[in-house]
Amino acid sequence: MIAAIMELKKTLQKKIPRVYVLALGAGIAAFLWFGDSKITARLRIVQSDVERMEDSLETSGAVLEELRFLKELRLEDAARYKKELKGLAKSSKAVYDAGVSLQEEKRLLEKQLEIMTTYLEINEETGKISIMRGDHSLKDCPFSYSPLRLFGNGTENMPPSARVVSKERFAQPQRGKVEEIDGKISWEPPQAGKDPRSGGLGEFVIFTDSPLVIHGPPLKQELHEAYTHVCAGVTAYTAKKLFENTFIGTKILYTPAVKPMAKPAASSQPTFKKTKNRKTSAKTAAAGKKKR
Repeated sequence: MIAAIMELKKTLQKKIPRVYVLALGAGIAAFLWFGDSKITARLRIVQSDVERMEDSLETSGAVLEELRFLKELRLEDAARYKKELKGLAKSSKAVYDAGVSLQEEKRLLEKQLEIMTTYLEINEETGKISIMRGDHSLKDCPFSYSPLRLFGNGTENMPPSARVVSKERFAQPQRGKVEEIDGKISWEPPQAGKDPRSGGLGEFVIFTDSPLVIHGPPLKQELHEAYTHVCAGVTAYTAKKLFENTFIGTKILYTPAVKPMAKPAASSQPTFKKTKNRKTSAKTAAAGKKKR
């Protein structure tokens, strides 16, 4: 190995001809020129690409800024839409609540109108109690006592009109009594005794500001007859219907049966005095005497 190196050293130390040196230099110069031209062409291509990339980057930056701006606008629009949706939801809820309130008010007004226009009509000639609304009869319910019967020790008759003052179920026939004596209120409770609460008037009971009490069949007939009131004698079904379709303050119109008028007794023919004829005959006789 050392020997080969020494031999190469000796070869290099030998003198190279000038022609070879010039040819080698020209070759090296041509190679460098060719490489430089190639590299320059490639650099030009790369530079154009870099310029295009720079333009693209500027355009991309502008587009990116525009996209960021659009994103901000969309976020703002979304926030505004959310806010408006919340306001719309509140408005819808307010409209719904107002509608519910109006419906409730309408229902109350309709109920008040129903209460104001509903009344009972008791007609003894037809033997029916009619549930009236305005001029229309909603239901006709028959009753047994025509004319109305008075039970107990009372002497009051049924007035032409009355109003419902109380509606009770299983009501006690014996009512309490409230009086004001010397500025003090005196309360006399009802005396029920051992009889059941519903013994005298049945299940559905309607009290009025008159002697009339509308009720179903009593369980204790003796207690019913002892209680002072005017009775119509309705069935349990009729009492329930009247109880469900009347209200506190409902008006009751009473039409009694028209009693037939008695025929006048036959009278004798009147006797007329003939005073005028007697005077005429007396005058005629006097005139005859004068002629004679």
